[in-house]
Amino acid sequence: MKGAWQKLQLKRIAQIRNGATPSSSEPEFWDGDITWVTPDDLNSINGKEISDSRRKVTTLGYQNCGVSLAPANSVVLSTRAPIGHLAIATVPVTINQGCRILTPKDLDTTFLYYTLKHQVPYLQAMGQGTTFQELSSANLSRILIDVPPLDEQRAIAAFLDHKTTQIDALIDKKRRMIELLKEKRTALISHAVTKGLNPDAPMKDSGVPWLGQVPAHWEVKRLKFIFRNLNNIRSPLAAEERGARQGEYPYYGASGIIDYVDDYLFDTPLILVAEDGANLLSRSTPLAFIASGKYWVNNHAHIIKPICGNILYWESQLQVFDYTPLISGSAQPKLTRESLDDIWVAQPSSEEQDNIVKHMESQVTSIDSTSKQISKAILALREYRTAIISAAVTGQIDVRNHGAA
Repeated sequence: MKGAWQKLQLKRIAQIRNGATPSSSEPEFWDGDITWVTPDDLNSINGKEISDSRRKVTTLGYQNCGVSLAPANSVVLSTRAPIGHLAIATVPVTINQGCRILTPKDLDTTFLYYTLKHQVPYLQAMGQGTTFQELSSANLSRILIDVPPLDEQRAIAAFLDHKTTQIDALIDKKRRMIELLKEKRTALISHAVTKGLNPDAPMKDSGVPWLGQVPAHWEVKRLKFIFRNLNNIRSPLAAEERGARQGEYPYYGASGIIDYVDDYLFDTPLILVAEDGANLLSRSTPLAFIASGKYWVNNHAHIIKPICGNILYWESQLQVFDYTPLISGSAQPKLTRESLDDIWVAQPSSEEQDNIVKHMESQVTSIDSTSKQISKAILALREYRTAIISAAVTGQIDVRNHGAA
């Protein structure tokens, strides 16, 4: 660090403003044109700037909840749920009580942004509370910031803007590669479980839109004629009861394992299909998956067992099926047992199912391995991004002669 740098408390270099929420019972406080930032808004942005919010307030709204309007070019920081999301406001903003606004005093705003990025682990460690962690204004105001001369701040900000833009572009490119691999994976599985492996096999119209043409020798049946439903065995355990019954056996819900308990209901591989929850629409995790070993299942997953055939084949077919038209309810999406039972599926012979599974495993393993390597590269780029920000804002590297190179 250069000799001209100073170590100053944040309150000396930035004005810190708290936030509040206008009364929800006063319509005239809401749906105005003033940006009102919450931690959720900060969490959802892509980049380092924020100019909009999910909800906006009127002038009367922010004036009546005791907060002031901060000027553009201030930094907005989430100080609860969670601590550490931040952005530079490009418009005048106000905030809720889960954020703080930092308006720089003779300080480059972008330099402050990157400095706080570097400080995030420390800010999170200072959080207090039992229901949720919160960083108080008092603790925030006392954190120490390494402050170089203004021209060096601007040089650091320009250097980091350039470097992080390069790194983020590489990360985005690798993310797109992973998305393309996911699409390829899904297409490969979908083709294998609905068309088979022989491109010269005679085909027939299945009469089912999602299946389309299937090999002529395959059967097409409703799911209820191919699987046994074991929903009558599943049993929910309240969180408090699970807390008193901690053990080694996985406790499954709609999206996978959510706990471990001291007993089990099943001791054979079965397919679980999500019955309810937002994941039915978002599909952030598989809707159909195999549970194996000894385990417990609650009442948020359908439990089905193939009467015959390869369970991996059936899991794959149920993974690629589009459940959206079958889902009822808006506040709480739900896939009923009746809707699940009525799904049409394609049934090749058991031997052909085994061959399809072997083919898919070899192809999918290769795709998954590539995706894993790309994910590791993304992690390394993120670590490099964090390291270069830390080095620049603490003076470990001198960027004054780098310009934007």
